[in-house]
Amino acid sequence: MDFDVLQTRVTHHLATGRDAEAISLLKDNLNDYQHVAEFWIFYTACHLNLEQWDDAEATARTALTLNPEHPVAGEQLAVALSSLHRRDEALAVIQQVITVAPEYARGHYLLGMILLGHVQNNDERILARQATEHALKLDPENPDFYQGATLAADLADDQNSALGFLEAGLRMDPHHQGLLRAAGSIKNGHKVVGDQGVLLRGMLASDPMNEKLHGDYAENFLEKQVVYADRWWLFTPILAVIAAFGYGGGSLGKIVVIALVLVGAGVFAWWNISTYKKTAKSFPSGYLKDIHARFPTLPKAVRAYQGSWVLAVAGALAGCFVPLAGAILMILGIVASRVAATLIRRENSAPPADRTDPEERRVHLIRLSGGLAAGFWKRVLLVIAHLIFFGVAVSQTNHMATVPLASVGLELLVIGGVLAYCQFRLGFKNNAFAYGLAVGASAKSRNFALLRGNIGGIYFIGLHLVIGLIAFSAALSLLMQSPESIGATDNSVDEQPSGEVEEPSQTPTIPTQIPSAKPEDFSITPLPELPDLPSLDQ
Repeated sequence: MDFDVLQTRVTHHLATGRDAEAISLLKDNLNDYQHVAEFWIFYTACHLNLEQWDDAEATARTALTLNPEHPVAGEQLAVALSSLHRRDEALAVIQQVITVAPEYARGHYLLGMILLGHVQNNDERILARQATEHALKLDPENPDFYQGATLAADLADDQNSALGFLEAGLRMDPHHQGLLRAAGSIKNGHKVVGDQGVLLRGMLASDPMNEKLHGDYAENFLEKQVVYADRWWLFTPILAVIAAFGYGGGSLGKIVVIALVLVGAGVFAWWNISTYKKTAKSFPSGYLKDIHARFPTLPKAVRAYQGSWVLAVAGALAGCFVPLAGAILMILGIVASRVAATLIRRENSAPPADRTDPEERRVHLIRLSGGLAAGFWKRVLLVIAHLIFFGVAVSQTNHMATVPLASVGLELLVIGGVLAYCQFRLGFKNNAFAYGLAVGASAKSRNFALLRGNIGGIYFIGLHLVIGLIAFSAALSLLMQSPESIGATDNSVDEQPSGEVEEPSQTPTIPTQIPSAKPEDFSITPLPELPDLPSLDQ
């Protein structure tokens, strides 16, 4: 077969996603063109599309052996090495490509993208931005380069430039999948493209066989399930405060409290069901089952939330009559809700499909710990709210006051425990606290930034663990006390009691021996003289 014909047919197969057919065609012509570098470049493109990274590396090296200065072969080798998590080798190859062909725009673009994949320090962050923007200057008509410039500007916290590059690229190609997907990962990207879920649904309608789009669509739905964590964290303590007023409030008080509990629980259930249905509204028929198959722990988390709601309502109703039993049920409900929140957080952090892959495991643990460390001040406000709930509930002197304390303790212990695990597994250089500071530091000050990050991380984790342990221990201690002693803080009474106080009678101490009486021990006090009384006649 003539090479031009072969090239046309292989290009057509690659454009239509028929990579296996393209490989078969190339194998049939291997003996005729094995000495041609472009032949091996086509071979490498097929392996890259099929994510056969080892084969892609081998064929790319063969192409470079035939033509060491071919920029496309160098680019392909860099992509294969980067996908194999051999970052330093990939950077060396693409820098050699830039040295040989400084005007090759894709070389600069790929340099920036490899750096963005795992930025080590601020110098690399600056270099990534320079490389992507230089590629855009060399070829301003390529929307791929706008995507790289958008991501680099976002990493540099330059939101205006990031949104500007995004808008400029979409004006050039409104349906560019890379730009549209990048809009979902940058801050305020929704201002340009709207809701990411709706956008991905439209993209799938035009390209239903794109597996990456299906993955993004499912991940977008999963990200929206994180909202339930804080809702459930507040729900159970609020019910406990309401139920605390039911015990000892008389028949009418119990009826009012029970009605409030049922109405509040019903409204809360309706709110969450509505949110869930809204996020799944645009799904095609049966798509939710596909998402559950993709994320197998999501159905378990949903059932755990449902169980938490049942336990919270049952505990609140029981607390109106037996506060100790009600508090225990509600604490079990809190445990169920924290398990559900942890399952969703873990699934949302992209757990590695291959547990033996260190790079996938590193990315997962960084995303998990970064998600838990975010929103600190919001967490502080929620803890203050719990303390207010505790203050209100403890005034009713029953065991329902233990529920807000247990809620605070369990949540902080779970967060602190997971962060400690991630810190230990990621090590000194790669944990989220150290990595976050190292990215913003220069190469020279990177080690000092890593040290500060680790110290800050230990303090942050310790803060959660200590406060969580104190709160949960206090809850268990109150749970084991009698109801009368829950509201008491001191046995001494300083104020004068109101009303008549009956003096307690004191039982005299009876001696075992009675001493004999002596005359000198007694003295008689004379009576005072009475004044003369006036006569009645006067």
